[in-house]
Amino acid sequence: MDQEQEAIYFKYLDILRGMFIDKYDELGLRASGDFEESLEAEVTKSSLIMYGAPHSYYMEHGRGPGPADYRKLAPFMLQWIEVKEGLPAIFYEEPKRMSFAIAHKVATQGIKVPNEHNQGEVLNSVIDDFIKTVIPKMLDELGDVFLSRLRADIVGILKNELTAA
Repeated sequence: MDQEQEAIYFKYLDILRGMFIDKYDELGLRASGDFEESLEAEVTKSSLIMYGAPHSYYMEHGRGPGPADYRKLAPFMLQWIEVKEGLPAIFYEEPKRMSFAIAHKVATQGIKVPNEHNQGEVLNSVIDDFIKTVIPKMLDELGDVFLSRLRADIVGILKNELTAA
C-alpha cells in the first residue's frame, strides 16, 4: 500500500469517526466525551480499524447484572453524574447518594438496551450506513487511483516499446 492509498483509507475512517460522534450526540449519549476521544483509526496492510472506548459495547448492547459489590461501580456513576448534562436536579444536589442508587440498580439488574434513555444502534446503524453510502465512494476514489497508475504503466510500456523499435 502506498501513501496515496493510505491517505484515502484514513480520510474515510475519519468520516466514519464523525458519523459515530454525530449519532452518539443525536441519541443524547454524550456524558464525559470519552467515547469521542477514544475513537482512533488504524490502517494496516490487510484491514481498516476503528478503536473505541471499552464502554462502547455496553452503549450498544447493555450489560447484565454485576459486580456483586455495587460499591465498586459507585465511583464510575459519580463521575458520570458530574459530567452528564440534563439529569434531574436531585442528581446534582445529592450526587453521592444517587451514584450509589444507580450502582446498586446496575449491579442487581444490569442495563437493558434499548431503553428510554438509549435506543441502541449507536454503532450498528452507523456501520450499516457507512457500508451502504460511504464505502462505494471510497472504492470509486481508490479505483481512480488504480486506473491512473494502470494508465501510467501502459503509457510507459508503449513508450519503451516504441523507442526500442
